[in-house]
Amino acid sequence: MGADAEIFVFDYGRYRSDVVPALLELLRTGEVVPWLDDVFRAATPMDGQGYDVLWPRLASQLRERPTDLARYCTWLGPDLRYVGEDRVNRATREQLTCPSLTCPERVRCPFRQDGDRHAVEELNTLHEALVAVCCLGPSQFVGRTVTPDYYLPVLERQGVPADDPLRALLAALARRGAALGYQYGVTEGIHGWLTVAETAELAARLGHLDLPRYEPTFAAMANLSKRAGPTRREWQDVSLSFVRTVATIAAGAGRSVLWGNDVIPDLWRQTHGIQA
Repeated sequence: MGADAEIFVFDYGRYRSDVVPALLELLRTGEVVPWLDDVFRAATPMDGQGYDVLWPRLASQLRERPTDLARYCTWLGPDLRYVGEDRVNRATREQLTCPSLTCPERVRCPFRQDGDRHAVEELNTLHEALVAVCCLGPSQFVGRTVTPDYYLPVLERQGVPADDPLRALLAALARRGAALGYQYGVTEGIHGWLTVAETAELAARLGHLDLPRYEPTFAAMANLSKRAGPTRREWQDVSLSFVRTVATIAAGAGRSVLWGNDVIPDLWRQTHGIQA
């Protein structure tokens, strides 16, 4: 069936104030801040294979090889966004590693070319779980097994210039999660996110395009989904209008947006017991 792609209302403020510092501290010292320790303890036991065991084990491993990303890393941004090469090949996701030969932390960092890929995978699942239960609000389905690159034909048809900031905003939704966000499937995971200011700009710029118009509510989007045209071209327009509408709703509430494929907050809560 493929992965459900959704655009979420995203609490970027809480992400920066709670989630990012907790992950940076975990990497820097292997220590688990108190609220994150509560998350670990609350995770559903699964005969030694649940996150109640896997994540504390990860913390123990990181304690032996601490990495100060906040001080040294130039491959990830301050909010853990990927800032490497623009083009990321999802087919080679497992080989996405930091190429730096000069970083003082390269001997210990799990993101280095010969780093601990299992630790990186566990960090990705932890990142997704915390974002899902701490930071995500309502969402709108925008397609199956698609990414924001799906809208490039719409931009071409509507004559959006190659250097228009709209293209960069959609690219950010597609690729900021390349290091911490993408999961180890075909398209699953957090693809990217925007800041609050970027979200407002995205809503405004999409508002200038010739896309379906309706009341900017989730109910209106649900109604339009039921009667959306059958052609790929029509669905691309409708889907991009959903991105515009969710960005408009988010910006109005002082929030931002995040693109995720099969990122399901209720699954983390109900199946894995992750609460925060």
